[in-house]
Amino acid sequence: MKLEESYNLSRDKWFDRIKGECRSQAIKGLCLAAMILLVFIVIKVTWPDSELRVVTICLTFVGCLASGWMVVNNLWFLLRLDRLDTPEQLLHWYQRRFNYDRTAAYLAMLGVIIFDPILWFDIFNFDWTLIVLRLAPEVGIIALLIFSYFNDDTLDKFITRRDEEIFDRLEELADEK
Repeated sequence: MKLEESYNLSRDKWFDRIKGECRSQAIKGLCLAAMILLVFIVIKVTWPDSELRVVTICLTFVGCLASGWMVVNNLWFLLRLDRLDTPEQLLHWYQRRFNYDRTAAYLAMLGVIIFDPILWFDIFNFDWTLIVLRLAPEVGIIALLIFSYFNDDTLDKFITRRDEEIFDRLEELADEK
């Protein structure tokens, strides 16, 4: 439903519709985080046992921590959603859920980049040419991710159009009082 079409609804029906969309987004986030968690567990189980055991443990730990954080965050939001009675409360908790998911996604991206097993294989085998060639872009990407996270840059485009519409509708409902 477009924003213009929702003006024909009463305030309570509009709020209930937005609540349903928030629930839908949280369920999508929960499923995505559960799939990512499963991927990191499969990576740990199937990775060959070698001198990179510590690196794969760190990689899976960071990945499992980030995706587990997203799972808990979305579950917590879904459990709290039925008790939210005002648009201000829903806006606050939806923004909080969104920001925590964004932080967890950045943590997962940084973990995957920092604990790249191919880079660590080159480090352990002292292939300095490959280390420099692989390390330079990774340091640049890490710096770009950190800059993007703290400056809310458009690099990540973590927010979807549906999330933007939900935020806009909730802000309109909150300002309407």
